[in-house]
Amino acid sequence: MTAEGRTPLWGNSLSWQGLNVLLQVVLQLIYIRILAELLTKEDFGIMAISLIVVGVVEIFAQVGIGPSVVQYSGLTSEHKASAWWFSTVLGFIFFGIMFVVAPDVAQHYGEPTIRPVLRWISLSFVISGISVVSRSLLVRDMNFKILTGCALAGMLLGNLGVGLFLAYNGAGVWAYVSALLVQNLVLSLGYLWCARIPILLGFNISKLQQMLGYGLRSTAFNLLTYASAKIDLYLVGERLTTSQTGLYDRALHLMGQPITVLGKLGDSVLFSGLSSIQNDEVQTRQVTLRAMHLVSLVTIPLASALVIQSEGVTWLFLGDPFSEAAPVVQILFAAVAFRALTKLGDSNLRAMDGLRAGIGIKIMFFSAVGMGAYAALDQGLGLRGTAWAVVGASALQWVLTTGWVMQRLRLNLVQLGTSLRAGVAMAIVTSGLMMMLPLTWWLEAALSAALGASLLLLYPSWIAPHWTDPNGDLRSILAQRLPSGLRSRWLM
Repeated sequence: MTAEGRTPLWGNSLSWQGLNVLLQVVLQLIYIRILAELLTKEDFGIMAISLIVVGVVEIFAQVGIGPSVVQYSGLTSEHKASAWWFSTVLGFIFFGIMFVVAPDVAQHYGEPTIRPVLRWISLSFVISGISVVSRSLLVRDMNFKILTGCALAGMLLGNLGVGLFLAYNGAGVWAYVSALLVQNLVLSLGYLWCARIPILLGFNISKLQQMLGYGLRSTAFNLLTYASAKIDLYLVGERLTTSQTGLYDRALHLMGQPITVLGKLGDSVLFSGLSSIQNDEVQTRQVTLRAMHLVSLVTIPLASALVIQSEGVTWLFLGDPFSEAAPVVQILFAAVAFRALTKLGDSNLRAMDGLRAGIGIKIMFFSAVGMGAYAALDQGLGLRGTAWAVVGASALQWVLTTGWVMQRLRLNLVQLGTSLRAGVAMAIVTSGLMMMLPLTWWLEAALSAALGASLLLLYPSWIAPHWTDPNGDLRSILAQRLPSGLRSRWLM
């Protein structure tokens, strides 16, 4: 039990959230793959521009209430009720603001369709405002079984149900809009039912003020994170055509899927768990090093494989209409490992309220992406030059974030190198095999994945080395799921 009275349920939480993220990514990729055949590049471009605007405003609409509920150690029923009333009112206010400014945004981009699209999508402010506290309570309690059920219901009903039905019937961009709203509504109803708020306690300004300091810092941090992820797309939209914007948006989306997996695990399991042990430096250091080891073991080989097989992966998930995006996707895939490892650092920054330093890092990252993308477009380097700017800025962000974590937890370069070496070694082995085999891309990938899985089964020290699992607890748990022939090797 931690000093804050919460015990992080790492194993159960990671299992459910891992399933949650896996289902979401698989279903989302299927959904987008089908939409790529049914919608035009212009449809995706309009939706991309609209989501950028809504995404920025939504960060302000919540003022960090969700993260505050997760991180605040002295949370009471009065805090919950006050946070709910505050977030709900803000949701309605920002919906009204967006309804009014939508025509100006549409006029700026010269796309009349953006006006009604923005107005309808802005209903998500109201939906999320009503449910954000309930969702945050589920995350705080690490109740990822319920979160998984809500996410699966939202994806099935919203995207695969409403979205594809409307797309097949020629609704165009409105299929995308409708799917988004239905998915958010289903999610919110699930959150509200499973984590009910004592709203009858009313609004207490003093309780809210106790949470707003962290909330405002979190808002600035999240705003810069979001802006940094979208500034290149915004500049592409300003300088190039809607069709090219749609093409680049799909390339970014494909690159972002592996990052989304780690981001959702970090924003939920790691953030909640590290928040509950934030005053125990020794335990926080151990958890961080273990997480860094596991994240690097997955993402470094994955990033290397994606770069090598980018053409096949682009065709698989985007189809022939977006085949020209393959060179851009290949460049962007080089940023996957940097972005994923940065997510781990972000969880530490948020859990230990290092947000002032985090804001500074995000400002530098935003500047690097913005200036790099602007220079690339100005010099006529197009989408490829913009993608290279994103890769360089992502590497810089990882260095800065990891440097803060190392200083805060008093880690040294040897410990950092130890946590990364298994991932680098696995990347060399699996990617080397892919480069040597003269086979089709999917067969090369399958054989390399089989080789990697075999190495992990035969050499358990790659997954759970002694320094991350000194008592052998993780090995024992995993060994029980293996055939008897391998079990003894894992228990050695």
